[in-house]
Amino acid sequence: MTNETMSVTRVGALSRPWGSRALIAAMMMVLAAGLAVAQPQPSVTDAGDGWSRAELGGGFVFEWTVDGDEIEGKISAPTTGWVAIGFNPTNRMQGATYVIGYVQNNTVNMRHDWGHTPTGHQAVTAAGGTSRLTAIGGSERNGRTELHFRLPMNPGDRFFSPIKAGERNTVIWAFGPNGSNNYTAYHAQRGAVTIAF
Repeated sequence: MTNETMSVTRVGALSRPWGSRALIAAMMMVLAAGLAVAQPQPSVTDAGDGWSRAELGGGFVFEWTVDGDEIEGKISAPTTGWVAIGFNPTNRMQGATYVIGYVQNNTVNMRHDWGHTPTGHQAVTAAGGTSRLTAIGGSERNGRTELHFRLPMNPGDRFFSPIKAGERNTVIWAFGPNGSNNYTAYHAQRGAVTIAF
């Protein structure tokens, strides 16, 4: 009986406005921390010639190989619009290094973006940085867009979230609806996983 009384007393003490706010804030921090850690780990397969392959969700495929201090990647998704991948955000989209692009009239359009807000990204060059992206190629075939690129793992740039070899990295992915040949259309599908490179 005493324990029940103590519990009621403690709950009653938290019913003050500052107590409730503190409890809610603490619960939100625990929830946010849990969400940050609870990202799925996709099944990674050997794609041959030193390449790895993972299906991240929604038909989005990421293939990569690490070559010294660079990562070479291919991303593809079931869309005739844009496709994008981001590495190691700090807060939702913020702080991530992105590769985003599309193919229009057989021309590959690709750029290196930086997550400048929790829900937004912009070209690294627009933020005052230097693009570290090497665009290798891309295609749009049978309703699927693919981009092929290289990035340094860690150029020491302010507008670049390092990609860590031998460690788990948060990878966020998205693609736009069919025909969204731009860098700004809202995504059709998106997700986040963790991958060790």
